[in-house]
Amino acid sequence: MILDEPFSSTAEFLAALSTLSVAIGDEAVWFRGHAKSTYKLLPSLARDPKALERESLLSKRFKQNAYPFRQSPPQSEWEWLFLMQHFGIPTRLLDWTESPLVALYFAVNDPDPSHEASDANIWALLPAKYNFEVPRLRPSVSVDVPCFGVDKALDDYRPDQIALEAMSNKLPVAAIAHRQNERIMAQLGVFTIMHRDMTPIEDLAPQFLARLTIPAAAKPQLRNELSALRVTQMTLFPELTSVATITKDLLK
Repeated sequence: MILDEPFSSTAEFLAALSTLSVAIGDEAVWFRGHAKSTYKLLPSLARDPKALERESLLSKRFKQNAYPFRQSPPQSEWEWLFLMQHFGIPTRLLDWTESPLVALYFAVNDPDPSHEASDANIWALLPAKYNFEVPRLRPSVSVDVPCFGVDKALDDYRPDQIALEAMSNKLPVAAIAHRQNERIMAQLGVFTIMHRDMTPIEDLAPQFLARLTIPAAAKPQLRNELSALRVTQMTLFPELTSVATITKDLLK
């Protein structure tokens, strides 16, 4: 299902999405934006051998020091994992979104200025079909995807469980989560989670993915168009830090 069509404006992007919609029918689609086209569909933990080796240490140290700063500390290993993800600790989670415009925002807004000269990508995933054919999850309702903390099929993907089962090796799963903070809600966040298999998702299941390319030269125009559509830092990161950033932009 991979397409590699370039687009340079939001109008062209919407046209490409329309073509994709015709091809897949009423299937749910998840999106992810990459500011650099060479990036793989791998979670942050898999990109750093040291982080993968020290996953348990990272978790314990984060819990040790984060606890006093939470009025309502996490009540489960999943809640701790999502809190770590929220604050940039490498985890087995890979962020996706149900909104193509959110994915586009992340594809053209990268804090690393060295990526400005690189082409970007938008990935589209069919989560239900992916789960059915790759990790072979077979829900009673074919369009369903599992939910963290609800479906036992995901329990084996908890980092503390993986550490106990040295011989197990499962493929990544697409899953939803309780949107427990404003950021996940604003970004319509959904996720894939890795087990021990380090194969990028595009190599595991190209038939359930589509890819659209953004030429590097188109990034400034796309940022301007997203701003006009009010897809901004403040709408996707509804926090005081974003309010301050948007306010300071008035001085430019």
